[in-house]
Amino acid sequence: MKTVLIIDTDLRFAFWLGRGLDQAGYLALPASNVTSAKRLVAEMSATVDLVVISAAMPDSDSFLADLSRARSGLTVIAVLDEPGPNRIVLPKADLLEYKPVDLSEDAKREWVGVVELALAAKGLDVDPRLRFIRQ
Repeated sequence: MKTVLIIDTDLRFAFWLGRGLDQAGYLALPASNVTSAKRLVAEMSATVDLVVISAAMPDSDSFLADLSRARSGLTVIAVLDEPGPNRIVLPKADLLEYKPVDLSEDAKREWVGVVELALAAKGLDVDPRLRFIRQ
């Protein structure tokens, strides 16, 4: 089972995405900031495979660097709140994606597809249940 860490100040989004990924066979761990994420990973002794993180999240660079050292195959999806100029972009991000406008079931399936795309782009095995949930 792969572990996904979702870090966003909008916990509604984090739990929404987490439910979709749980349905696809992943262990989804939502956190509202980097400090909470660090604590969660330490308490769970989890090996993180994928991080979905707000592109504007403070203290993310050093945290992602630490996770990358611990997990060589770490995949990072940076989430942008909305299109526009002056967006902060994480240098360690493998993929940039906009947060959905609505948190519908259709949008959830699309986001699970984003996760599949990011994992496949890194050459990582994609859980076949991800393909099933998108149909």
